[in-house]
Amino acid sequence: MFESFAFESIPRRLVLLFRMTMKHLRLEMKEIGAGTGDYSFIAILFLKDGLSQDELSTRMQVDKSYTARAVARLEQMDLVERRPDPQEHRVKRVFLGQRAKDMKAEIFTVFKHWHDTLVRGIDPEDLPVIRQGLDQMIENACRELDLETWDDIIFKGKT
Repeated sequence: MFESFAFESIPRRLVLLFRMTMKHLRLEMKEIGAGTGDYSFIAILFLKDGLSQDELSTRMQVDKSYTARAVARLEQMDLVERRPDPQEHRVKRVFLGQRAKDMKAEIFTVFKHWHDTLVRGIDPEDLPVIRQGLDQMIENACRELDLETWDDIIFKGKT
């Protein structure tokens, strides 16, 4: 029974895709020197620059100490810079550094290539259904874990 469930398991497939995605990023972005998890922070900042470290933690679904360490690494590589919030000086806002801005096209190409690789052979008309199914799974997980909703995590403050 477990064997058949494990073989059919969607979470197992998602974990495999995540691991392969991290491997792809590690191979494609090794010259930058950032860790594979760090690219997600950069990608989020391309969508909404100037988020607080707490907002980054929420969007990444990682703890605040992980975010602080990742941001410190990225700051040492001149990929991001931290600045105090003008209204709330205890809050640190994270902005893309010039080096990251200069690499935006290269980083986008890596992410786009991987996306195109993953959807190769899938009918483009099926992609909205796949996205909708994945979004529903994320929403279900958010509810089960008493997290903010998917929309709040990803789209809050989107410009």
